[in-house]
Amino acid sequence: MQDLLRPTASTKESKRLRGEIACAECRRLKIKCDRKVPCTTCMKRGCAALCPNSTIPPGDGSRFVLAATEHLRQKMAAMEARMHALEDALAIAQSSESSQPHPLLTVPFEDEVEDEPSLLQPMNSEETAQASNQFGMLHMDPVDYGSARFFGPSGGSEQPRPVLQELDPSYLPDEINQLCQGFPFTPPGMQTQVVIDMIETFLPPIERAIELTDTFLEHLSWMFHIVSRQLIVGELIPTIYKLNHNTYGPHDLALMLITLGIGALVDLNLPPYNLEAQHYYRLACAALGLQPVLSQQSVVTIKTLHLISIYNGMSGKESNLEQSYMMLSLAGRLALGVNVDPSSWGFQGREAYDRRVYFWNLLAAILWQALVTGRPPVILQTFIHCKMPTDEEEELYQLGEVPHGFGTWGFKASIECLLPAVRATLAAKPPPYSEILELDHKIRKFASVTSASEDQNDNTALSMRTFVRSHYQDLILLFLHRGFFAQAMAENTDNPLRTTYGESVTAAYQSACVVLEDTRVQFMKKPTLCARVWRIWSLAFSAAIVIGAVAIRRLDFQPPPLEQFEIACLLFQKAAETSSRAARALVSLVTLSLSLYSVVF
Repeated sequence: MQDLLRPTASTKESKRLRGEIACAECRRLKIKCDRKVPCTTCMKRGCAALCPNSTIPPGDGSRFVLAATEHLRQKMAAMEARMHALEDALAIAQSSESSQPHPLLTVPFEDEVEDEPSLLQPMNSEETAQASNQFGMLHMDPVDYGSARFFGPSGGSEQPRPVLQELDPSYLPDEINQLCQGFPFTPPGMQTQVVIDMIETFLPPIERAIELTDTFLEHLSWMFHIVSRQLIVGELIPTIYKLNHNTYGPHDLALMLITLGIGALVDLNLPPYNLEAQHYYRLACAALGLQPVLSQQSVVTIKTLHLISIYNGMSGKESNLEQSYMMLSLAGRLALGVNVDPSSWGFQGREAYDRRVYFWNLLAAILWQALVTGRPPVILQTFIHCKMPTDEEEELYQLGEVPHGFGTWGFKASIECLLPAVRATLAAKPPPYSEILELDHKIRKFASVTSASEDQNDNTALSMRTFVRSHYQDLILLFLHRGFFAQAMAENTDNPLRTTYGESVTAAYQSACVVLEDTRVQFMKKPTLCARVWRIWSLAFSAAIVIGAVAIRRLDFQPPPLEQFEIACLLFQKAAETSSRAARALVSLVTLSLSLYSVVF
């Protein structure tokens, strides 16, 4: 009997393969089958691999096949990306030792030979796949909104990476370490004043606290206006160091400590990512956790979270970048009331000015984060009811202070240029391309305020502020156009200028060249400080990838793309000696350069 059935089964399988009868799974479910291989029903259910002759085992778990398949697909993609990154790193490391490839890279994987042809057949061309991979690093794909990485996972570098020492927290009391572990939540049973007293025993001498505050303001105030010298040195330090009889809360202590931590990060007399900075960071997290962040927040709480976000971004650890995003987003969510003009709450004079200035700085930070990561901002224009500080207020209240941020010019740039760019690039329904070009024209017309005297000033804060202002509009234009730049490259790999988005190709390339050149010049002026500011290298990397994408297609642009890309690689090679972010970016640039030279030569 079994012998008689075998031919019948074989015949049915053959008929299913030829599409003559319904597949086994559709027959099991008693549903209509379109008899394709694989059929539409099996593809929708995530079991295309079983079609046409196999079936899903019955049971409750079968409904989760699609989810499991997607999970495995994502895991395989991540593992594949990791393997490619490790292969690139191994090739780069081997190139410095020998002209011969590493033995591990010469032996093909046992399934590679027979699998590769079938996998490569559906692709349009190798160049299209290469462009797709490169633009993935530019965060074009909305699926990548869940990731704040700029370069993807990567291995080593030609340059030795900066050694990131991890602080051993065993010298701190258990209560402080417990608060750090639970940050930003408050563990139950903590005695607030007892822990504050513990933290105070680990404070630096008052002279060092003032020195670190001044270092923080001198080296980073050009980026933002979160705290002033008057607040930290004039109010918090005297109170915390018991020079007066004022009282303070845990979040006041946390604000001072995170200021010291970032000050230590940019203290050029200390090594990058030093242990002193990590020490103050842990103390700041512990102090912030002593008072519930979500239910007992104040402007001080929001400022502390904002600074913790900046610290994580500059800490040298790629794993901290997601926390950097989360902390700034949390600060924006908790800023309820800060978006309303302080005059509505009865604030006047210096206090009203400080609150207005901070709101507009917080808004700028959130908008830039949205533009760079591709994630929507947590503060929307509809809910902004805070006046901009005036030039007269700035002149009055900034007297004697280190130059902060971009001043009133920066606030106007945020509302007139940055906010529309974020709205256009992150909208669920993108605006017509004509509106993008109109916005481009508006951004270009926005007046720059860089003066000749500031440009020649050797003061660190003024020099860095001039550096950012000089290409601020070009940065916005780069992010405004890069999605259309990628689309044009994908539509016509030979000559993207002939596509609908040809103007974006030119605009993105020109802006990228300006960003890269300004970064190169400023790095020559302030190499040590520039190497420690991670955002500089994230933005420069985006510019370098755009230039590399143009160079690899041998497009006739001015300045010459190949020359510009070589400048980018040399710049990142120098910065990689002390910057972990530049070191990670260099791996991708070297990989791209190898592809570029194989095409050119």
